[in-house]
Amino acid sequence: MFDKLLQLLRFGCSYQAIADTTCSATTIRNRRDEWIRLGLFAGLRHIALDAYDRIVELVLDQIAVDGSITKAPGGGEVAGRSP
Repeated sequence: MFDKLLQLLRFGCSYQAIADTTCSATTIRNRRDEWIRLGLFAGLRHIALDAYDRIVELVLDQIAVDGSITKAPGGGEVAGRSP
């Protein structure tokens, strides 16, 4: 079940696309809701952040978020219209 939820997060597809003979889309959604209520994902988030912090020394209060739109260096005519 957890593997199915990871696939949803990784690939961004629908529950129906991930469902198979081992697990239905309804069951995946029900378990997700149950695990959210139990605080499983909040705990998992803390574990992941702690592990990442140990690896790369994550300092969240020093992170800046920025975004920009630039032309693709190799884009040209084959890249199509900009969204």
